[in-house]
This record gives sequence, C-alpha cells and structure tokens, in this order.
Amino acid sequence: MRFTCATCGNEHDIDEISFGANAPVQWDLLTDEERSQSVLGGEQCEIDSPAGFSCYVRGCLDIPVRGTNRVFTWGVWCSLSVDSYVELVKHWEDPERVKLGPYFGWLCTNLPGYPDTFALRTKVHQRQPGVRPFVELEQTGHPLAVEQREGIEPEHLRKRVIEALHGGDRDNPSSPASSV
Repeated sequence: MRFTCATCGNEHDIDEISFGANAPVQWDLLTDEERSQSVLGGEQCEIDSPAGFSCYVRGCLDIPVRGTNRVFTWGVWCSLSVDSYVELVKHWEDPERVKLGPYFGWLCTNLPGYPDTFALRTKVHQRQPGVRPFVELEQTGHPLAVEQREGIEPEHLRKRVIEALHGGDRDNPSSPASSV
C-alpha cells in the first residue's frame, strides 16, 4: 500500500512500515540509579524500583486493514505478573510455549493518534520462538481496541502513519522501524 505523503512529499509503503516502542513507559520514569538496578532488553524488561518489582514483555499488536489480507503492526510493551513473566521467560526458546497462556497484562505503550492507550487491558499470546507474542486488547470501545477487532480503513491507516511519522507525540517513545 504505497502513497505519496502530503506532509513530506515522499512516497511511503505501509507494508514496509511499523512502529515500535523502545521501552515500556515505566522505563522513562526511572532515575539513573533505578535504571542501574533494572534490565531493559530487546524483548523483556525487569524494573526494580522503590515502587516494587515489575516485568514487561514486548509484543505485536496487529490491526487488520479492511478490504485486504494485510495487518498493520504496532510494537508494544505489556506488563505481566511476576508468575506469568517467570513462566514466559522459562519457556522463551521452547517450541511448546505456544501452549502456554494467554497471560493477562496491561498495555505499557502510548501510541500516537489515539486517546491514552496506557494501561489498556490485554491478553498476551505466545507464538513460536523467534516471533514476538501477539497482544490482544480487551474488547472495549477504545478506538485502538475497536480497530483491532473491526479493522481500519486504508485511508484512516494512512493518516495514522503520517501522524506517527511526522506529527507524533514527542514524549512518545515509539519510533519508526522496518519491523517490530
């Protein structure tokens, strides 16, 4: 799905664009000392702070594109309970991990162009090793949950991509990436 961007004049291919947060929102709230006691990896995050110990996993939140067989993927972080996180990590490389879960979590990523997405209820579904978990939002009236459930019109997706590329929230840790 290629289009010429009205903002920058460049041609963009939505099939080659996805956006992913580099860390859960909570990471950016830590002091340097708290970060030194915590771990941020590419797929998992453990935060140890005076507020307590918390665990996060990176996943893919897919939005079907109406009238196509395509999806648009947001790379997001979800919090998990310590028990769920320990089970997930223990079986990270195990092909049988797809039989585990889903795990309840909270969305820990703010996405540009939507009302506040932080702390939406999720289910995190394991996939084969090497594939990030699939994040399913609770079926609510939040626009992101509605889009995940019902799909997004291609023109509306173009607007979301343009906003994320050129007019996104400067405080949002999301950044364009070729894959999430």
